[in-house]
Amino acid sequence: MSHPTAFCPANISLIFETYDAEPPHPRGSLGVGITLDAGVTARVSRLPAEVQESEILVAGQHWRFPTVRGVLTALTSEPLRVELEAAFPFGCGFGMSGASALSTALAVNALLELHLDRSALAMAAHRAEVDNATGLGDVGGQFNGGIMIKTRRHEPLLVERLALTAQTLHYRIHGPISTAEVINSREKLLHINRAGHAAMAEIREAGNTLTLERLFRISHRFATGSGLLRSPAVAADIAAAEAAGHAASMIMLGEAVISTGPFPGSREAGVVFEGAQLVA
Repeated sequence: MSHPTAFCPANISLIFETYDAEPPHPRGSLGVGITLDAGVTARVSRLPAEVQESEILVAGQHWRFPTVRGVLTALTSEPLRVELEAAFPFGCGFGMSGASALSTALAVNALLELHLDRSALAMAAHRAEVDNATGLGDVGGQFNGGIMIKTRRHEPLLVERLALTAQTLHYRIHGPISTAEVINSREKLLHINRAGHAAMAEIREAGNTLTLERLFRISHRFATGSGLLRSPAVAADIAAAEAAGHAASMIMLGEAVISTGPFPGSREAGVVFEGAQLVA
């Protein structure tokens, strides 16, 4: 296989709380996420022998992309060419960095015939995300797929699927939020973790009565209580969606909105229940 290609779905986080590293385990997060039917496609190939450094291209443009470079370093010393196509903008809460890392890992494994299992590849992607502060939990969702909750510390790939009926979701993106500025701030994490812990408890209490609409409303309260919801544009879109009879919340971490129904300026997105995989 000379040019293997892998696909990894986008992952939107609705609620999260973080935990610190406990060697040999890296940092990570608990919370609720949903994978979408669009994401990142990675195509990997060998470079001429005289090339000394891997090339990473996003939509045809050369990027340094430390997170993807970290995956390459973890898997091989051979310089490779990685071509990435992303369905959503980076930094806006759709897990594009994690998707890039995991799809790259799958494609490299096929190209070099490393014979590593999916869990080992996903952990390499997760560690690269944590090391470069581009995420703490997207890879776990993207590894599994679906509507999921993570409740086990230091088990970033272990999820429980929530028994919720999938439907077409609606989103709107206004801009990015720096993940590093949030997850590296002890003050911000204090508020986030307090609000996240309360939201997770509410989900557990709901049990089998939990619906997607109730989940989005819990997420909205988390976004407000954590201090993450600061954008007037995001707040206005949530209000517009709610006025139309839908439940809506902020996507973590981005100036973006997700809703159970359409609102002005929104686009459609489907839910996918399969995780990242090799496609060619």
